[in-house]
Amino acid sequence: CAASRQAACGASCIPVPWLCDGEQQCPDGTDEQCGCECCSVPPVCGAKKVQCPGTHHCIPHWELCDRHQDCEDGWDEEGCPQQPCLPWQWQCRNRVCIMSEWKCNGIDDCGDSSDEDVCAPCPRGMVRCDEGKCILESLMCNDEDDCLDGTDEPSTCGELHVAAGTAHSHNCLSAYSCQVCSARVDIRSGDLYWLAFLHLSCPRTHVPCRDGTECVAQEYVCDGEKDCADGSDEDGCAQLCDTPGQPAPCQSDEYPCGLGACLNASLVCDGQRDCADGSDEGGNCSAPCQQSCAHLCYPSPQGPRCWCSSGYRLADDGLSCTEIDECTEQGGEACSQTCLNTPGSYNCSCLPGYLLEPDGRICKLTGPEPLLLVAVQSEVLSYGLRSGREEVLLAADKDRVVFSLDYDLVERKIFWMDLATESIRWQGLDSGKKGTLVKGVKSDCIAVDWLGRNLYWTDGAAGQVLASRLGATWRGTPEYAVVMDGDLDQPHSLVLQPLAGLLYWSEVGSHPRLMEATMDGSRRHVLLARGLGWPTALALDLPTWRIFWLDEKLGSIGSAHLDGTGVKVLQLSWVRSPFAAAVCEGQLYWSERKAWSVQQVDKASGKNRTVLLKRYGQPHGLQPFPVVAMLIHAILAGTNGCANSNGGCAQLCLPNP
Repeated sequence: CAASRQAACGASCIPVPWLCDGEQQCPDGTDEQCGCECCSVPPVCGAKKVQCPGTHHCIPHWELCDRHQDCEDGWDEEGCPQQPCLPWQWQCRNRVCIMSEWKCNGIDDCGDSSDEDVCAPCPRGMVRCDEGKCILESLMCNDEDDCLDGTDEPSTCGELHVAAGTAHSHNCLSAYSCQVCSARVDIRSGDLYWLAFLHLSCPRTHVPCRDGTECVAQEYVCDGEKDCADGSDEDGCAQLCDTPGQPAPCQSDEYPCGLGACLNASLVCDGQRDCADGSDEGGNCSAPCQQSCAHLCYPSPQGPRCWCSSGYRLADDGLSCTEIDECTEQGGEACSQTCLNTPGSYNCSCLPGYLLEPDGRICKLTGPEPLLLVAVQSEVLSYGLRSGREEVLLAADKDRVVFSLDYDLVERKIFWMDLATESIRWQGLDSGKKGTLVKGVKSDCIAVDWLGRNLYWTDGAAGQVLASRLGATWRGTPEYAVVMDGDLDQPHSLVLQPLAGLLYWSEVGSHPRLMEATMDGSRRHVLLARGLGWPTALALDLPTWRIFWLDEKLGSIGSAHLDGTGVKVLQLSWVRSPFAAAVCEGQLYWSERKAWSVQQVDKASGKNRTVLLKRYGQPHGLQPFPVVAMLIHAILAGTNGCANSNGGCAQLCLPNP
């Protein structure tokens, strides 16, 4: 058993918090034979928490009837007094209030799908789960629970129900390839029907693969990587319209074959059929090149053509060549950090503290293995991003929930929001000392300015951003300042850029937006106010000067330059309930509360999703463990006015660069 997290229980292991909790889990009862030190422990969950029936999950009293389902079966929200919604809102079955216009928008805004249950039937090619949401027919009986309640994986998978109560054994494979086989469940009767389909109905942000088994995001079509199992998302890309000023599907030194493939121009009219359809031979191949081409001329079945060297594009006149700026056109996909355009090519480079990989594109951190700090229930874990090694760094009391967290790399302290006591607490990793920074606060997000020596937090209910000195000690009276107040509409996630003295935050009220201000609250302006639903998780990628967000309402990952330009949004179905996010090297990490997991994707493409952690308890706070590179950045580019001698202030210093 893992010594820090588990205890032996006969031939198996149980979590340490289950020891001496008043309920016997081991057959021989050894988990409750803990000695006198446990005699005073209240049964099961302790005095400050209640137990979800039939589970070992404990929740604080204040989570009862808070309009958020904390027990898996929703017991904590049953029998609660009715609280009317405002006139412009609509009340869900679980008593949550949502905006009226969100009803029947195809998204589960309530959390229990009651805002979609009352709507029209699912679109063609989709079926409705018992919980209310619609899923693709192709997801039925695929051995994965795509419905949260498992409706899509009934025990009757593999049988054909001709009519209610009449079943005939029928294997899909005997009649069709399973790539063109689907199933439909009649929710009311429980009958399952196999059917073959020729056309798949996909969401408007996705396109169907040719074999009809799946949908892929529009951004993945003709991106050079096969995302459909049959590769149809990359077929015919050379036949797409070539819009002037935009990259051509085939480069100017390539010849488009009739079936969509691209062929090096030197292989055209060489007497050998290199295109599958032979379109690279015959025709006017014998016509001599007599055009005034800026670079080169090659024969083709359509007659002589000019072509350009690699890194150049044929101009509209068909003769001259223009240089391609790969850094601008390819964005973050060209280089993971710094991109320098050169004649006919480009070069990638890395910031101090990073090393360029052999592929010439990706920058990797040097020095110790980068780590990710993760808050799961009452523990803070470190996760090795290369080795996958887990280690418990901090274990709070069992009745505490470590919510948002951040790290002070100067004094090596972890700060976290303790919801049970409404306080911000800290613990030193080297000394093990603990303390309380401030009490009487409610916050969804905290952030450490390790350079200016302050800690900031948001108060969504009050519409405020506040700050306190990192060295403050709780003495019975609050020692903090209100940085911003007034017109903030439910501020939620918060990230800092200590090197520039800037802070960024998201607002999830009636008009969601991303905001920027200096750390003293001045020079406030809107970074982005369109195309947002609930941007609940923010992360900064300082090497590329971009801000990333995960949108719980829209199920998307977005990013933009720190000036609000270059917006890129990826619709990804697995983004459901993001809480916190972090960027390290080429990956985006985030915590999923409903899936009890920490996941990662490629930050540029949204591909290669991996579940890093999945364990008992909801993950909340997430932070990349600081590395030497951050200190180097501070030396080279730091403009935080409070970094030296507290800016000359006797108490709180707020940077204003």
